[in-house]
Amino acid sequence: MSADDTKKKLVQLVYASASTVSFSDEQLDKLLEYARQNNSSLDVTGMLLFVDGTFFQVLEGDPDTVHALYDKIQLDQRHNNVLMLAERNIEERNFGQWSMGFVRSQKEIAELPGFIDFFSDADDQKNFIDLHGDSKRIDKILEGFRRGRWRREADPINK
Repeated sequence: MSADDTKKKLVQLVYASASTVSFSDEQLDKLLEYARQNNSSLDVTGMLLFVDGTFFQVLEGDPDTVHALYDKIQLDQRHNNVLMLAERNIEERNFGQWSMGFVRSQKEIAELPGFIDFFSDADDQKNFIDLHGDSKRIDKILEGFRRGRWRREADPINK
């Protein structure tokens, strides 16, 4: 978390999308490396879950910066069906030490409280639409990710 976070407005944006390409592990690693460098330079923090072609991502930071990044993400041809699940003002970052925490393990993602199994259905977008606006379930997912044992796979900024 930046020292200025207590003085400035922060927003948290949560979205889901469907990959339009088949990412190899190497391609995902490169995408993640780019996202971490970019987010760090923008003072954006968050996390990314990826399973079977579906992304679930949290972005946190300055509202204008997060909105500009989300607009850019929506234009990225490597995914479609981008659905904003939640957007809210926050007092402090939930993922303040992570430029981009990342988990791709379906088993560990399936164990997130509140997540149910959004990655098991062929109609993932419908499952995420059901999650849209359900702040209690989204909070449970985020809290489970932030505090869960899968944290060992989510690389913090300062490793």
